[in-house]
Amino acid sequence: MMTFDFKKIMIAALLVLLAVGSFTLAAPWAADPDTHKHTIEQTEERISSVMTLSGGAAAASATLSLMPGDMCTPLSEQLAELAKYFLLILSALYLEKFLITLSGYITFMFLIPLACLLVAVAVLFGKTNFTRTAAKITLIGLIIFMIVPASVTLSDMVYRTQADKVDQTIEECNDLELVGDSDKGLLNELTTITTNTVDKITSFLDNLLESLAVMIVTSCIIPLLVFAFLIWLVKIIFSANAPVIDSSVIDAITARR
Repeated sequence: MMTFDFKKIMIAALLVLLAVGSFTLAAPWAADPDTHKHTIEQTEERISSVMTLSGGAAAASATLSLMPGDMCTPLSEQLAELAKYFLLILSALYLEKFLITLSGYITFMFLIPLACLLVAVAVLFGKTNFTRTAAKITLIGLIIFMIVPASVTLSDMVYRTQADKVDQTIEECNDLELVGDSDKGLLNELTTITTNTVDKITSFLDNLLESLAVMIVTSCIIPLLVFAFLIWLVKIIFSANAPVIDSSVIDAITARR
């Protein structure tokens, strides 16, 4: 007949209390945007840059499409394609922003309480394999909690090295004026478009491509690499033998007076 030691019951009760505290106190704290204020500000700064560049590309494309002749049509189409890429980057940034708070909520609402309950069962019933599972769940939860802020920080470090180029493109986008001179006749208007507008939009397109490359690396490639690292790390954790609480250790703890 199985009997329960009073100290084992107390340890299990403390673990249950820790689980309750995790999803009643830690989970709301981890899901609070104020907790991740700096990380969210970094993401919102890049979102603002992408929206400006995307809007500028779309506006320039629309303006060029209204100009006479087909001389600017290739540039207009290229700018329209770039606007689509910026939209994908914007979606990735918003997903990253949502995951900043969601990852902490998942960790402290579900994973950490589950790990505490598994250890409590291990203490009461001597299920040492439960402690191994609990240790893995805890490690995975902490990785999930830290991975998005770490990804944002790493991306921001890389972004800062090219921030001047992006800021220059944004400034050029805000100052870009694509207006033809229609008072000098059709021939002169076409000459103005060829010599001035095309040169201006070509320069803007080159800078826009460089900024797009920076945004793709910092907003898509780096988070994907960090996520791949997470998958690899989780695989290593599950294939390795995590530390367990041996029954003799539990007995030694509960035997103390």
